Amino acid sequence: MSVRSAARFLSAAAQDGQVRDRFAAVSSPEEFLQVSQCMGYTFTTAELLRLVRIKSLKNETRRLTGVWKWLRGVNWR
Repeated sequence: MSVRSAARFLSAAAQDGQVRDRFAAVSSPEEFLQVSQCMGYTFTTAELLRLVRIKSLKNETRRLTGVWKWLRGVNWR
């Protein structure tokens, strides 16, 4: 499990709609991890959420598109 792997994943998801499309039907953290592991990424939900929080700290404006909206669609709790 790795924060580096989570960072690579976020970068790929931010730039590639096909990566995001693979998660369109995902509705739980378990499913999310299964799909990401099949794609070669290894991280825990805690590592991913910590990285997202760090990258979001100084962002005051939330766009309606992009990876952040997409990540908010998963019920993480």
